[in-house]
Amino acid sequence: MTRLPEPCLTFIAAQEELRRLGLTVAIVPGEYRVNFIGGVETTAYYTDDFDDALATGRAMAKAALNVLPPLGPTGRKSSRRAKMYRHNAKVAARRRSSTGG
Repeated sequence: MTRLPEPCLTFIAAQEELRRLGLTVAIVPGEYRVNFIGGVETTAYYTDDFDDALATGRAMAKAALNVLPPLGPTGRKSSRRAKMYRHNAKVAARRRSSTGG
């Protein structure tokens, strides 16, 4: 088995650590890119120093924990509009079954 050089092992360990925190770190030509998993380009951070990338990634993860969750239910399943659609679908099904002679 071929052993990887020490800088590669350090990068892989840092990559796994940031992934557990919800971030990705990648090597782009000449620099490091740190971003949230599934994040947009505007939240990405570019640097040419590995230690800076790791420190910034940890700070980004810590800052993301301080964001308050939204108040109340979110998503389509709990929205008023979804309840109206479900109600209308039930009424339409009852009408179809009662008139479907």
